Amino acid sequence: MPQELKRELGLREVVATVMTSVIGGGLFLTTVQIQNKVYVGSNVIFAYIIAAIPALFIALSYAVLSSTIPGSGGDYLYISRILDPYLGFITTWVRWFGMVAGIAAIAIGDLQLINNMFNATGWTSAVNFVNEYQTAIAVGIVLLFLSINYLGVKIYGWVQDAMFVILLSGILLFIILGMPHINIHTLQESARGNAMDIFRAASIIFFSYIGFAAIADAGGEVKEPKKNLPRGIVISVLSISAIYILVTLVTYGSTDLSTVVHEGNVPAIAMLFLPSMVGLYISFTAFIALVSDINPSILATSRLTFAWAKDSVVPKKLSELSRYHTPKWTLLMNAGIAIFIILAFKEFIEAIDITTIAILLTYAMVAITVFVLPIKRPDLWEKAEVKYRGTWLIALGGFTSTFLLLGLIIQTSITQFIVVVLWVAVGSVIYYLTLTKHQLHWRIAREARKGLENLEKEIIGRFKK
Repeated sequence: MPQELKRELGLREVVATVMTSVIGGGLFLTTVQIQNKVYVGSNVIFAYIIAAIPALFIALSYAVLSSTIPGSGGDYLYISRILDPYLGFITTWVRWFGMVAGIAAIAIGDLQLINNMFNATGWTSAVNFVNEYQTAIAVGIVLLFLSINYLGVKIYGWVQDAMFVILLSGILLFIILGMPHINIHTLQESARGNAMDIFRAASIIFFSYIGFAAIADAGGEVKEPKKNLPRGIVISVLSISAIYILVTLVTYGSTDLSTVVHEGNVPAIAMLFLPSMVGLYISFTAFIALVSDINPSILATSRLTFAWAKDSVVPKKLSELSRYHTPKWTLLMNAGIAIFIILAFKEFIEAIDITTIAILLTYAMVAITVFVLPIKRPDLWEKAEVKYRGTWLIALGGFTSTFLLLGLIIQTSITQFIVVVLWVAVGSVIYYLTLTKHQLHWRIAREARKGLENLEKEIIGRFKK
C-alpha cells in the first residue's frame, strides 16, 4: 500500500537544499578558467548575472512540475508523461551522460586544488607527482568514489550539512577578508571583450548554477508548496548569484588579470593576498566542495536508470542491485564513460562543456513541457499545487534564454556538441530497439485518457454540489 509523502520541508529547508546542491567546486575553478575559453576578464561578473536569468526561469518551471508529478525520476517522468515518451528518454539520456561528464570534470579539477594545498605546505615532491600522473590520478578519483558508492557507504549523506558549512565558511572568509583588497581601478583595467563575449561566457559559466533542480525531487515533501517553493527558489538563486558576484569581485579586484589567468583558480589567488593559514583553509574548502559534488551525481544517474528500467526502455538488468543494494551495472557504466571523458578532455573547462550542453538541452525541454502542460495534460495541470499567473511566460522565458545560451556555447565547443549528438544517436537506437517492450506511447496515452475521465467526473461532481 503506497504511503503519502510527508510534507516536512519548510522555506529554510528548500533554500538549504538548493544552495547545497548548486554551490560547489565549480565556483573556485570556472570563475578563473573561463578566461581560457572566452577572454572577458572582470566582465565575468556580468556573465554570472546573465546566467542567473535562465536559472531562475527554469527553477520556477521545476517548482510547477515537481508539484504536478512528485515522483522518483524527475525530468524523465515530467517530459515523458507530459510532452513525449521518446523526448523524455532521450533528454534524460543526454542529461545522464552530462552528469557523468561532470564527475570526470570534477576529478580533473581536483588535481589543481590538491596541488594548491601541497604548494601551500611546501611539499614540492607531492606537487611534482601530481603533475606527472595527472590522468592516472583523475581516473583513480573516479574509481575510488564509484567504488565507495558501490559498497553502499553513505558517508557524504550524514556529513552533507557539515560539508556545506565548511564550504560556506571558506567562501565567506574569502569575501570578508578579501573585500578590503578590492581596487576599482584594477577591476576596470581587467575588463575585456564585448557584449557577445560576455554572453558566450555566460553560456559556459552556467555550469556553476547546475543543481538547483534537485528540489524537484522533494516537491511532494514541501510544506505549503504554492508559497515555499517559489519563494525558496527565488531566494536561493538570488543568494547564489550574490555569492558568485562577490567572489568574482574579490578575485579580479585584488589581483591584475595576467596573474589571475596564470594562477588558474580562486584558492591560488587567495594565497597571494590573504594570510597563509586562511589561504590554506580556502584551498581545503575548494577541494571539499569539488569532491562533495561527486556523490549526488552518482545517486542522480542511478535514479534515472531505475526510471528507464521500470519502463523497460533499457534492459531490466541495469537496475540489478549488488549485495550492498546499489545498482552495480550502472555504476560500472558510469566509471567507463567518466574515464573515457577524462582521456578525451584533459582540461576541466573542456570537460564541463559537455555537462553544460547536456543540462541546457534538458532545461529547454523542461521549459517546453511546462508550456504545453495546461493544454496537453489538463488532468495533471489541475493537480499542480504550484501555479503562477504567467506560467506560460516563465516557461517561454526559460526556453528562450536556455536555447540562446546553448547556441552560444556550441560556437566555442563544437567538439563537445558533436559528442553529445553522437550520444543522442546511441540513445535513439536503444529506444527504438526496445520499442515493442516498453510501448510507452500507448501506455501514456491510456494514462492521459484515464486522467481526463477522472477530471471530468471531478468537475461534474463540483457542479452537483
